[in-house]
Amino acid sequence: MNPIPALIVAALLALPVHGALAGEVEDVVSRAAHNWLADRVKQEQWPDARVDVVVLPNRRPAPSCGQALKVLPVDTARMSRLRFSARCPDGTAETYTVRAAVHTKALAVAAAIPAGKTIDKNDLKRVDADIVLLPDATLKVDDIAGRAAQRPLRAGQVVQMRFLKNGEGVRRGQVVQIVSRQPQFQISTMGTVMQKADHDALVRVRNDATGKLIMARVVGTGVVEPVVDGT
Repeated sequence: MNPIPALIVAALLALPVHGALAGEVEDVVSRAAHNWLADRVKQEQWPDARVDVVVLPNRRPAPSCGQALKVLPVDTARMSRLRFSARCPDGTAETYTVRAAVHTKALAVAAAIPAGKTIDKNDLKRVDADIVLLPDATLKVDDIAGRAAQRPLRAGQVVQMRFLKNGEGVRRGQVVQIVSRQPQFQISTMGTVMQKADHDALVRVRNDATGKLIMARVVGTGVVEPVVDGT
């Protein structure tokens, strides 16, 4: 997740808010923080995201301008604890801490997955998740499919990138499962690998039932998928 360039943030948020009284400052900061997060959501293309912000109480008196109040981000490294400065034209300023939540549609496993098992796209479902609390939550199927779980995952658990590892390769002579997936069903049979290959690489496999040699892609631990014309 890439941070928004500082100059763009400043241009978006350094807008004067006229007539802000002392009691209204927190509302102004809240709107500025919400706008900053909304732009972050748009940049990251988080699907169906919902933003919530809470401005934490400040023990020090709020700046009272009676004129134009500017709100600028001063620390946005962690969305769980954003800091914004509310500044008056005369230089009077105060810093506010904002707690944020960004709910979006993340990927979770539909059923329990044991450690070491390769995760297939059919194992996944969309769930609501706060990516402020789960910053490495996976949002794209391509980031998961074909990779293996490093630890057991319970049904409904959001898949985080730190839970994944690359699938294992195959060795010559290894017996593997040849799986052909179709929209409504899948067919599987056993085969023997003819040479060593890494995960996601193409490899020659002999179908043990027919004796025919096919080209297949290594998609998981001991699992290959037939390909057509090497694609």
